[in-house]
Amino acid sequence: MLSRNTLLSILILAALGPAEALRYLGRVNPATKELTWSNTGVSFTFTGSSATIGFEGLSGTSSAELIIDRKSTYISNLSGMSISTPVNLTRGQHTVTLRKSSEALFGSIYISNVTTDGRFGADVAPSKRKIEVIELISEGYSVRTAAAFKADLSIISWSGIGIIRNYDSGGSDTGPIMPVRHTKYGANDADNSYPFPRSDAPDAVVINLGTNDFGHNTRPVLSATDYTAAVVKFVKQIKSSYKTNPAFFLLTSPMLNDGYPSAEEAQHTTQFNALNEAVKQLNGTAKATVVDWPLQGSDLGCDYHPTPNTNEIAAGKLIAAMGKVLRW
Repeated sequence: MLSRNTLLSILILAALGPAEALRYLGRVNPATKELTWSNTGVSFTFTGSSATIGFEGLSGTSSAELIIDRKSTYISNLSGMSISTPVNLTRGQHTVTLRKSSEALFGSIYISNVTTDGRFGADVAPSKRKIEVIELISEGYSVRTAAAFKADLSIISWSGIGIIRNYDSGGSDTGPIMPVRHTKYGANDADNSYPFPRSDAPDAVVINLGTNDFGHNTRPVLSATDYTAAVVKFVKQIKSSYKTNPAFFLLTSPMLNDGYPSAEEAQHTTQFNALNEAVKQLNGTAKATVVDWPLQGSDLGCDYHPTPNTNEIAAGKLIAAMGKVLRW
């Protein structure tokens, strides 16, 4: 049986409403309360000595970060039906954040009731600065960049995705490309389910797509002209969807280099030039800047992905570019 304090706290949470008590972070469909995208989560404040975030269910394998009063705990494999604050938490006012770390591809976290032995308070106000990052990998540069500007961060990423074509695994990939997946509320929701509310409209949109498009094994070499056209079209799509005028930052891939698969293809330079051509074509339509993420060289992470050091380099480049363009 629930205690009187717990029941009272649940009632307070319901009465306050999501804007004042429980805040969803990133692109979370409130109808399903499903955390799919990386960095999605929930945040709340309470006065008491304990709080619990219940799970309606877990699918696949999800890692997460639990942050209590700015102290972070990483959970490599979330399990069970809830997660609670530490038993030695002192009674007082606390801020709790749970963020999904893993990619949407690997699983989802379904949020249910949030309870406390005390009382809920108003959540920390959202930042006036918002950054959206559209990616093909799990990465860390966006978190560093958002932290530098104290901005809210939304990440839309899917492993192996492209802007024209997805990763070439030797077969036919029929999965959605990013311009389609970007219209989904949750990563597994229906196409065109996200309403693009003006309240979530970003000030800056970072697009890092191309690594998988340029990759070719059993398929033709990617046309740089086609890639440019796809970037221009996607930028216009995003701007039209939000009905605002964000600044776009087009990031080159550190995983593309000019020596592989051939010097003739020079994939990194080809992508860099194609993105600059996209900026020219967007002139007068959208504010766009190319940010060149240098080649990662021999400093490699899992499956050739960028290491923390390489992500730090990208963050430095983005922070400089955003600060200049947005005057942050």
